[in-house]
Amino acid sequence: SGSVAKKGGILKASLTVGIENIDPQRSYYVPESQYEWLTQRPLLNFAHAQGARGYRLLNEGAKSYTVSRDGRTYTFHIRAGMRFSNGQPVTAANYKYALMRILNPAVGSPIASFLTDPSSVNIVGAIAYNTTGKGSVGGIRTTGKYTLILKLIKANALLPTLMAMIETGATPLSFPMKPITSPKSVVSAGAYYVSSYTPDRSISVRRNKFYKPLGAVPYPANLNGFDYTIGTQQDQALLLVKKGQLDWPADGLSPSAWGPLFAQYGTKGRARAFASSIVDYGVMNTSKGVFTNLNARKAVEYGINRKSVVKIRGPRAGFPQCSMLTPAIPGYKKCNLYPLNKQDLSKARSLASGHTGHINYWYSTTPTNTLVQRLVSSQLNAIGFNNIDYKPFASGLFTALGKKGNDYDFAIIGWQADFPDPYDYINKLLCGCTIQDVQNNNVSYFTNKTADNLMQKAAQLRGAKRFSTYGNLDLQIQKTWAPTAPIDNRNDRNFFSARVDTNTIATSPVYEIDLGKMALK
Repeated sequence: SGSVAKKGGILKASLTVGIENIDPQRSYYVPESQYEWLTQRPLLNFAHAQGARGYRLLNEGAKSYTVSRDGRTYTFHIRAGMRFSNGQPVTAANYKYALMRILNPAVGSPIASFLTDPSSVNIVGAIAYNTTGKGSVGGIRTTGKYTLILKLIKANALLPTLMAMIETGATPLSFPMKPITSPKSVVSAGAYYVSSYTPDRSISVRRNKFYKPLGAVPYPANLNGFDYTIGTQQDQALLLVKKGQLDWPADGLSPSAWGPLFAQYGTKGRARAFASSIVDYGVMNTSKGVFTNLNARKAVEYGINRKSVVKIRGPRAGFPQCSMLTPAIPGYKKCNLYPLNKQDLSKARSLASGHTGHINYWYSTTPTNTLVQRLVSSQLNAIGFNNIDYKPFASGLFTALGKKGNDYDFAIIGWQADFPDPYDYINKLLCGCTIQDVQNNNVSYFTNKTADNLMQKAAQLRGAKRFSTYGNLDLQIQKTWAPTAPIDNRNDRNFFSARVDTNTIATSPVYEIDLGKMALK
C-alpha cells in the first residue's frame, strides 16, 4: 500500500509455551529468534526482505570484511560508535566474547557444532576449547578496539553466513560462562533489548535508545516494543485477539480455529498462511531401546499417515513429505520412498514384527501437539507398538530431547532453516559428529560412519554440485537408515487483532514474521 506505517505503540503478543532460552547464545526457538533478530547485532545480518531476497547478507556490526587469498582468514572491521542498551560501547572484544560463549561447553550453545566442524567451518583451536572450556582459541583474536580476526583450519565459504546468526551478536563481557536462565533484563546492541523477563510469565522488549545504524541498513523498528504473555491457552488467545485485548498469538492457535478464521477473513488480511522452511518430523532415539533396530524405524516410516497428521492440524497447515529438506531449501528433491497420503500398514507390521518393545513418547502439550500425539499414537498402536508411556512437556521439549543419555524413544518436532543451505538440515540434524552433552540438534543420536562420511564430503562441495549431492543424500539417508520420519512442510499460520496494520505484515525466509516491520493502526 502507499500508506506509511505508523510509528509507536506496544504490540501485545502471547505464547502458549514458554520460551526455551532467554540466553542469546543458547536461544534456538522460533519465537525467541523473532524478537532476537531485532535485539541482537551480529557482524552480518539477513536482509529484512521477503522471499529469496531475505537471504541476502548485509554488513551489520562489521562495516566491511576481507578474506585472505587462501580463504582461511577473515578480518572483520567493526563499526565504531555502536552501543549496548546500557550505553556501554560495542567493540571487537564483544564479538569475540559471543563466539567464546558459544564454544564454551559450560554454556551449552546449540550452534557450537557449526564452528567446530572439520568438514565445514572449523576455527583454529575451537574444538579443543569446546571440549575442555580451558585456555584460549587461537583462531579468534582482536587487534585494537575494532578489528576481529577469525582463522579457519581449512577455507570454507559458509563462515560469513554463520556470522549473521543472531547467537553471534555482540555480547557484554559481564555475561557468565554458564547459561543465563532468569535475568531481570538482557543487554543487547540491536534496535531493541529485552527490558524485563519473568520465566514462564512474561517478556518485554523495548527500544535500545543507544542504537544507531552508523552506516548499516537501519533495522525496521515501527513499534516502541513488544509485550509477550507466557502461558495463554490457545482458545483463550483467540478470544482475546477477537476482543482486541491481544494482537498476535506468537505460537499459533488450535487447529479448530483456522477454518472459521480463513472463512471470515480470507488469507490476505488479519488471517494469513505463509509458506515456511519448517519440516515437522518424527525423531527416533537410535542410541537405545526399540529404535536401535532399523526395521523398527522403517516400520514407523511406512506406518505413519502423513496426510492425516497434516489434516488434523486444520486448514492450510502444510504439505506431507518424507524428505528432511523442504522446497524452500536449495537441493530439495521430492521424496516418494514412503507413502505420503496413506499408510502401508501390512509393510509396517511385517517390518515391526519382533521389534515392538516399550516406547517412551515425549510430546509438547499445546492443543495441536496433543491432537497429533493422539493420532500418531493410534497409528503406532496399529503397527504393533502397544507398550507406550507418555511424557508431556508444557515447555522445553527440544532442550530435554537434546540432553544426551535421556530415556526418550519417540517424539515429533519441527526444524526451521537457520540459513538457506541443506547442511543446516542434513549435517546439523543427522551427523554423529555434532553430538555433545546438551543442546543437541541430532536428537535421534544417529551415528553411522558411512553416513557421517557422506555428509562430511557433501559439506565440502560448492554451488550446484553441493545442492544436488545433498538432495540425493537426504533421500539416501531416509532410504538406508531412516533415523527420522519426516512428516510435513509446515505453513506458518497467523491471526492478528484489528489494531494491527495488516499492510505492514511481512515475512522473512529465516525468521517467519518480520516483527520490525509490523505496525499498529
